[in-house]
Amino acid sequence: MDLISIITINYNCYLETTEFLDSIRNNLTCRGYSYEMIVVDNASTTDDVTLLKNRYSWVKVISSSQNRGFSGGNNLGIEHASGNYYLFINNDVIIDHDIVIPLLNRFRQSDKIGVVTPKILDFDTSRIIYAGSKPLGKFLIRIHYYDDEVSACKSFPIPYAPGTAMLVKKEVVDKVGFWPEIYFLYEEELDWCLSIGRHGYEIWYDSNASIYHKGSMTTGKNSPLVQYYTTRNRLLIFKRNLRGRYKYCSIIFTLGVSIPQRCLKYFINQQYNLLRATLLGAVDFLCGTFYQRLKSF
Repeated sequence: MDLISIITINYNCYLETTEFLDSIRNNLTCRGYSYEMIVVDNASTTDDVTLLKNRYSWVKVISSSQNRGFSGGNNLGIEHASGNYYLFINNDVIIDHDIVIPLLNRFRQSDKIGVVTPKILDFDTSRIIYAGSKPLGKFLIRIHYYDDEVSACKSFPIPYAPGTAMLVKKEVVDKVGFWPEIYFLYEEELDWCLSIGRHGYEIWYDSNASIYHKGSMTTGKNSPLVQYYTTRNRLLIFKRNLRGRYKYCSIIFTLGVSIPQRCLKYFINQQYNLLRATLLGAVDFLCGTFYQRLKSF
């Protein structure tokens, strides 16, 4: 019987994590599989670890001594996992049915499949926000999603799975390696998926499983933190995953066109905190400063 290690990360979001865990407990049926629930607390400044341990005896709560970011938190979860599949899933997700069964069924169709990801719906409106990833271009590696009803009803191979929820074979982690911690936040799942593809595994979107996503609860949708890491890490994606003229053209275009355009917009709108964070992201990339930025924005 397959054992699914469900890994989620908590950072100062006790209430959201409890809602997520309750939805897991109420909807996973364990028909043909069993699971273990692992919550990695990324050094919350509140007493989330004690509260979670007291409330959920069936959950393995791992306390990290430092905030290791999204990749580091997932990796810490892997180190404490016993399953032959890992379900990486955000703690701001709610499920209303057993998503494991259709995801596992997809794996059984081919040994080449290494990752399967579900449909993602907006928690407030039930609108489709993810129904598979569109092909990635060689230049800039732009990420685009299908979000239409037609795609939502199909299942098909994709180049990239969002970190919101993905079921991954343990075999993949054994061969490809752990999540890349150099990013700390944002773009790490793209880098990891590209590496998984280069190792010969397929990534699939399965329309038979769906989750509800609440959005960016710990970082803010347009905060300086988001601007810093997305700016720096997008450039890092090019450096690590593109070759030849595609790599250099992508970096030059981003530094010479995309980032200046964004900075001009922030300056005109007097969003100086976002302007500073974007510039810091570009400078740190050029200086080779990666992982977590310890200084303030």
